[in-house]
Amino acid sequence: MENQRPFSNSFLHFPSQSPTVLTLKQSALGVQLDIANQLLIPDPDGGVVEEDFETQRLKVEWRRGLKNNLELGISSQLIARNGGILDGFLKSYHKLIGYDAAEQDNPQGRDSRPQGRSVFRFQDADGQGIDVGSEFGLGDTTFSLKKQLSTGKFASAARLAVKAPTGSGSKVLGSGGWDAGIGLDARYEFSKKWSFFGNVAALKFGGSDIPNADSSGWQGGLGLERATNKRDSIVAQFDAQSSIVKTGNSLADEMPVLASLGYKRKINPNQSFWASFSENGDWVDYRRKPLGHIGPDFTLSFGYEWRR
Repeated sequence: MENQRPFSNSFLHFPSQSPTVLTLKQSALGVQLDIANQLLIPDPDGGVVEEDFETQRLKVEWRRGLKNNLELGISSQLIARNGGILDGFLKSYHKLIGYDAAEQDNPQGRDSRPQGRSVFRFQDADGQGIDVGSEFGLGDTTFSLKKQLSTGKFASAARLAVKAPTGSGSKVLGSGGWDAGIGLDARYEFSKKWSFFGNVAALKFGGSDIPNADSSGWQGGLGLERATNKRDSIVAQFDAQSSIVKTGNSLADEMPVLASLGYKRKINPNQSFWASFSENGDWVDYRRKPLGHIGPDFTLSFGYEWRR
């Protein structure tokens, strides 16, 4: 799961991964589709922020097992930002669960906005900001190297990664700069059915085309997985990171946090499928930041991996 808000996803990010590396000469090819509906129009306290759009991202990742318990990874992505397809669904979804969509992130309420808009802008007190609409193109490309540190009931691995600016920073399809980082993944199996996992990373960002971007940051995540049988499992996960782009708005610049619930199926030893949905702070009324805060209103993700 990754926070698909462009001010988070345009910079280097370490998605939570299994700490187990591929064996020597084993390869894996994964594809993931993320559809994220963003609605963030808070009161203009310190800066004007208007984010009302949808993104569709197709991510492709190739991994290869190397000697000495090492694994090489390369991933890139195609990103579309537009009016999208989820506005009508979310309006009905909120009514179904009895949710009042007028919250801190959008005090006027979702029903007060026309459906299908594609608006992405901010302006701080000094006049710095962006104003972009619908875009489509290649995102940034990430190269990673993972090292297995331990196996067994407690498994862990370290990752190094570099992100190349293959996406347009001026269109916010990428950051426009080179990023680098180091991360740690860990997993503890405390029974045959239950596992606890997490990751943490320190990040260094290069010069960005996006105004007011920080030069460094952090991220972390915690999750719980329950195997329902030998093939299927349910995953609950929370992901947090530092706010990277400072819009000047007091709410928009707070910590990005997503809560996700997912399903995984091992089709056979070489193929697996997963699906998930994620929520921002709306589901806890923005009162419990560790459980959900700044990020897309709603994200759907689907993925598939082949190994050989």
